[in-house]
Amino acid sequence: MPAFLLALLLIVLGPASAESQPTGATASTPSVPTPVQALTPDTVLDPPGGPRIVLLGTQGRGVSALRLFVPLTESSLESGMGRVMADLAERRMEALARPVGARTRVVRTPRGLAYEAEGATADLEYLAYLLREGASRPDVSEIPFTRARTRAEERVARSREVPSERLARSLRSALDPGAQPLDGTRASLEALQPARILEVWQRSHRAPGMTLVVSAGVLPEVVLAATRGMGSADPTDPGQVYAPASDDTDGLATQTLRRWYGLGWAGGGGHPPVGPVTALLLAEVLPDVTGDFESSVRLVELSDRWGILLLGAAYPRRAQALRGSLNGALDALEGSLNATSVQQAVDRVRLDLLTGARTPRGLVEEVGWRMERSADPRAAATYLERLEGVDLDSVHAFLAELRAGGGTTGEVGP
Repeated sequence: MPAFLLALLLIVLGPASAESQPTGATASTPSVPTPVQALTPDTVLDPPGGPRIVLLGTQGRGVSALRLFVPLTESSLESGMGRVMADLAERRMEALARPVGARTRVVRTPRGLAYEAEGATADLEYLAYLLREGASRPDVSEIPFTRARTRAEERVARSREVPSERLARSLRSALDPGAQPLDGTRASLEALQPARILEVWQRSHRAPGMTLVVSAGVLPEVVLAATRGMGSADPTDPGQVYAPASDDTDGLATQTLRRWYGLGWAGGGGHPPVGPVTALLLAEVLPDVTGDFESSVRLVELSDRWGILLLGAAYPRRAQALRGSLNGALDALEGSLNATSVQQAVDRVRLDLLTGARTPRGLVEEVGWRMERSADPRAAATYLERLEGVDLDSVHAFLAELRAGGGTTGEVGP
């Protein structure tokens, strides 16, 4: 094994503790788990009426992390509601976490809400309490609700004002037309009411539908005891409210001196690891393709596949040259591919994954995020295994799939 990879494994997995040996005995070499083993849960529990619990090995001495995932889908009228709920919960959790120095946050993912807490293992019960409070009935009294909705409206306004963000949002919507924008729209946020937030919370925050991923060196019984009472206890379901999708642009022009041009393609059903590898390769070749034009590559997660976006900006007199450069990017990538460049990209994607999972918090995020798509506790480990199989032929096949889909284009200009 190369020295750099062994060092990485020790960073990610932590040093194995050697068993004490009697005097004169020969010490055996402690076994170090492989990266795949580190991403594989030790125990999976499905308690009746409670969240599914996935227990992982601990990655930090005396430090534990918990991630509670709640599935949440929104209709067009509810678009952006998850962001507002996350904002309300995160501020409540932050205030409660300060006395013990815990770190908390709430993330709106494409499939739901993820409540996270990290702190000392000695405070595990309190960390679970933080998650219970975060996932409890939202405080939609006038002041917290108004502030949270205002922050959400400001996010949407900024995304319309920044040309690159507006273009990326437009391309993503074209590639994934059935998905609602997670930030919401101006119309959906204006129509947002406290009563509807409570109804959506009641519909989504049912304990049997939740998944709790834990990295802590404690017995399963301790985790079970600490996680009782999460979520809504009301068995009724108010259901979703549907309405025609609104125009998110509202006819407003984005202020810009340059013309922005973008391309988007979709492919890779099931989000295979060849998607990130291809996006990385495309990002490496893009500067040579676009020269002094500002340009970037974005890998976006669509409902059931990957999306790859190319964005570029030029002053109007050079806009046509920019379009030509971006339109030739996939051809340039295809012509530059070789087995070595692909393997180097695979190594970088693997390194990013393992580096992110080297802490308890990173580990539960990686495993929990992968589980959101398939509910498979081994989803992260399987992803790493599949990454090892990405090669030159895989990338060529993925590029052919992107081309076959036809793609989409968009522009934002002065």
